[in-house]
Amino acid sequence: MIFVNNLEIISNQEWSSTDKYPGVRWKFLIDKDFNGSTGLSLGYAEIAPGGNLTLHYHSPDEIYVITNGEGILNKSGDLEKIKEGDVVYIGRNEKHALKNDGKKILKFYWIFPTDRFSEVEYLT
Repeated sequence: MIFVNNLEIISNQEWSSTDKYPGVRWKFLIDKDFNGSTGLSLGYAEIAPGGNLTLHYHSPDEIYVITNGEGILNKSGDLEKIKEGDVVYIGRNEKHALKNDGKKILKFYWIFPTDRFSEVEYLT
């Protein structure tokens, strides 16, 4: 299987969100539940100014690719400023959070080595 996907192609896909993560919304680009892919799940997320992907962890590794804005990455209590162009590797079961402390929307892609995002259990 080979396919190309982008934000324009998925523009009709509804944004997902939850009250657990205020100001955060996401869409799926590569995911078995959306296009039959296997081995990786990739999505696109936005965090509004002041929004917070609160402290959590999960068993698979994860990668963030920051494409716009800036924020504070909480690495188990160690805070680090991140910005457009940064790539973040998060090892399995590492507690992490991401808060938008900027004035622009923080935009990023996330990648999990799973068939489906729905397989990832977010724990606090």
